[in-house]
Amino acid sequence: MSKAGNKKLVRETVRHLTYFVVQAFREVKGAKGKITADDPIPAQDEAHAKRLFERYLPIRAGVVAFRRTGDPTTGDWEDAVIIHRHGRLPAEVDNMADANDLEADNWALSAVDLKVA
Repeated sequence: MSKAGNKKLVRETVRHLTYFVVQAFREVKGAKGKITADDPIPAQDEAHAKRLFERYLPIRAGVVAFRRTGDPTTGDWEDAVIIHRHGRLPAEVDNMADANDLEADNWALSAVDLKVA
């Protein structure tokens, strides 16, 4: 029997995956007020997304960095959550949740935390 036959095959699956994306928008020349999306830029993590976001701030009409979490095996994904946003963005971005708002909603405060000295 070969050595490979003695090894147990272990298969791991990713249950939840979070990916980070930066999306920049540029002005359309000759069409006042119109913007168009550049190709989305994948980021390695939130810090990388922030660096990419800051790189595009001075050279694009608008830029948004967001994250999305889900299960790649089932295709079930949560709504995108904005990490940073700036400038002129399409209306769809206004419907996205903001990470700062979500974190404030998750604070677990009790009556003890709210006592006034």
